[in-house]
Amino acid sequence: MAVLVFRTNINTDERVHRAACRLCKLRGICRWSIDLEDCVLRIEAESLTEADVIRLLTKAGLECNVLN
Repeated sequence: MAVLVFRTNINTDERVHRAACRLCKLRGICRWSIDLEDCVLRIEAESLTEADVIRLLTKAGLECNVLN
C-alpha cells in the first residue's frame, strides 16, 4: 500500500465536500484524510498514482501538489 501526501488549498468545509465527492469515486483508495490547518491531504491507496489524484482534484477546481 502506498501513502500519497499532497499540499492543497482544501481549507473549508465546502472544499472538503468537493474533494470528498471526487475521491469517493476513485478505486483503490483505502483511507484518506485532510488536515485543514496545514492544508495537507493524505491518501492510503493500493493502485493509485499521484498524477491521478492531482488530475482529479484540479478538474474539481482545487489546488493539489505532491508534498515531499
